[in-house]
Amino acid sequence: MVRIPASWRGALAGIAGAQPARYGSAVSRIPVTPGHLFTQPVTVDLGNDGVAPVVTFTAGGTAQAFVGPAGGGDLWSLDQCSVSTSVGLLDAAQCTVFAGPLPLANYQVAPSFSGGGQQFSLGGVAVPFGWFVWALWTSGVAGEFGYLRVTGLKTVLTN
Repeated sequence: MVRIPASWRGALAGIAGAQPARYGSAVSRIPVTPGHLFTQPVTVDLGNDGVAPVVTFTAGGTAQAFVGPAGGGDLWSLDQCSVSTSVGLLDAAQCTVFAGPLPLANYQVAPSFSGGGQQFSLGGVAVPFGWFVWALWTSGVAGEFGYLRVTGLKTVLTN
């Protein structure tokens, strides 16, 4: 057993936020609904969740943007995807789009095309929690911006 001299107790009370014990004034935990109670699927428009953060092209002319479901039990059913750059339609950048856990060849959903501004259909592509829609640009202008946006429906669980 470690004994602390009485003269030290006042000095130790301020270390690392230590406080003397006070019964009845403990901070209570925020109530959280248990995950197993979320069983009702609700389908809503994807909305702003389908807009990836803006990415900046590196000195090598590459950029990578991704967006996907935020929580367990979420499922996205995609309709369309659009990619563009701040240079505009005449940008020489090439963009390839993937839908999967990583941007690998077997998850490619759109061929390499003009990354300056394109919109294409993704009908039938499902993105569950843990997967993402990836846009990989090459041959872009260093310092410019790339934009990725997907539209469709998301199914979330409610209680």
